[in-house]
Amino acid sequence: MKSLAVAVAGCLLLGLPASAEILSSVDPGLLPDRKHTRLGLYLTAEDAAAALAADPGIVFVDARDPIEIAFVGHPEPIDAIVPFQTATLEFDAGSGEYRMAPNPGFVTQVDALMARERRGRDDPVFLICRSGNRSAEAADALAAAGYTNVWNLVEGFEGDRDTSGKRTLDGWRNAGLPWTYTLTPEQAWPRAE
Repeated sequence: MKSLAVAVAGCLLLGLPASAEILSSVDPGLLPDRKHTRLGLYLTAEDAAAALAADPGIVFVDARDPIEIAFVGHPEPIDAIVPFQTATLEFDAGSGEYRMAPNPGFVTQVDALMARERRGRDDPVFLICRSGNRSAEAADALAAAGYTNVWNLVEGFEGDRDTSGKRTLDGWRNAGLPWTYTLTPEQAWPRAE
């Protein structure tokens, strides 16, 4: 209930209309620092699904690399893929992963998506990535550009890692919410800047 009060208070502080109320069950005090955003707006996968069911006009952005999405899938209701970072071919032995490079057109591409959806920088935007870390950075980039209502899905699509290192704890897919491998042309990354 504390997180609901935080979400409502956040909406009031941001000057959002009452009709834009989005309910959150996330306790920001329990989030790791890397999932925190400057706007302080957080959702679980279930919170986001409920909000999207109540208001399908909310813009839902998948901020992962398109190749990542091709291999692991995406939430069915996303409006578009707009990667915050894209994978490079440079291997990082320390992390055991390929390095990521920033998408310099991220804000411009989200602006174009918002225009396509007839939404503005004060309308709600939901961001998802693999586990809620990149989407937190993406939310901060949008906030720095003047967006005021950007929500981080803190569990991401695949969720957090369990003790064996597998992503089984939470997230969109693990919650049994609708997902697919198939993209529509409208959902595909609008790479042109």
